[in-house]
Amino acid sequence: SFEAYCPFGGIESLYGLFREGQFTCALGPLNLSMLVAILVLTLLAKKAFCSWVCPIGFLGELLSKIGIKIVPGKFLISESVNRWFKLLRYISLAAVLFFTYRTGELILRGYDPFYAIFSGMGHGTLGNVTILVMSLIAIGSLVIPMFFCRYLCPLGAALDPFSKLGLIKICRNEETCIECGECQTACPHGLAPQDTIFLRDSDCTNCLECVEACPEEETLNLKLKL
Repeated sequence: SFEAYCPFGGIESLYGLFREGQFTCALGPLNLSMLVAILVLTLLAKKAFCSWVCPIGFLGELLSKIGIKIVPGKFLISESVNRWFKLLRYISLAAVLFFTYRTGELILRGYDPFYAIFSGMGHGTLGNVTILVMSLIAIGSLVIPMFFCRYLCPLGAALDPFSKLGLIKICRNEETCIECGECQTACPHGLAPQDTIFLRDSDCTNCLECVEACPEEETLNLKLKL
């Protein structure tokens, strides 16, 4: 099953493994193996998985680019509002784990874009409810770059503390930086590389959009830094 390739399933399986010695529902060893691999990757290169591998991250980027074509310019939200909205992904993480651990079933799969899309609205989806949820996520992604990843992804929430410790990160050369802000404008998560030397923010996915947008050569680079 394609569900075996979901790394978040590794987190969902932990309670069942420790309590009953068996995997929850359709989960299996591959879920756990992928989770371990992604945790190691995150400790090495922050949330590189999210920008370079995750199919939902790819769809989020695609919808964002389409949104800019429809309505030029980004919909900007204040930093304080953005910070509060980010708390939703921790609520999402807590809700998914609570109901999964409580019931021993993946009962929230009907709200999961990964499952809904790649199962073709298969077993466990909720018909019009799932379609409505997916539509709202798509509309949000057209308006706010990486909407689902920013505010709703439970895996992103679980990876946050590991991403903070990521060794490979964006580095800014103060001597050549002209503080034009192009890097922040290009960042899908609205981060501000021009305000720091090493970008340690847990939301950084090392997508290199800021590096590509920087008008000054060798001002932004990836570097290994403790």
